[in-house]
Amino acid sequence: MQGERIPLAKLTGSIYRSTQAYTNEVFGKYNLGSGTYSYLLTLSHKEGINQNQISKELDVDKAMSARAIKKLIDLEYITKKADHEDSRAYNLFLTEKAKLIIPDIKKELKKWNDIITQNLSEQQIENMIDQLSIVLRDAKNNRNI
Repeated sequence: MQGERIPLAKLTGSIYRSTQAYTNEVFGKYNLGSGTYSYLLTLSHKEGINQNQISKELDVDKAMSARAIKKLIDLEYITKKADHEDSRAYNLFLTEKAKLIIPDIKKELKKWNDIITQNLSEQQIENMIDQLSIVLRDAKNNRNI
């Protein structure tokens, strides 16, 4: 059926899966995948936050964060230290090993963004980001209906 629009959820899901495949491939040399590199990037901007805070920041459940954090600790990319204000919590910090690869992670993500937007003008990219931000806000506000 020519002219029929692809549903937004299908488009975003396909973009997400393509991004996962790309990041799994390019970050495999660091033993990182699509489910872990985002924790390193978040900590590079908000070092010292705890597991609950990083879960909220990444909009993932605590169990998923616990698994990713454990893997990153095992790979010696992050360390955790007891939180002085909350004895049940641990603050998370990047290791030097992680700090060394952050520039490459950022470079590869920029490269991917350039690849998937290569046929769009800067104005089209800006408009798309603005519109998707509205869609995301509405999705978050209504996901528990």
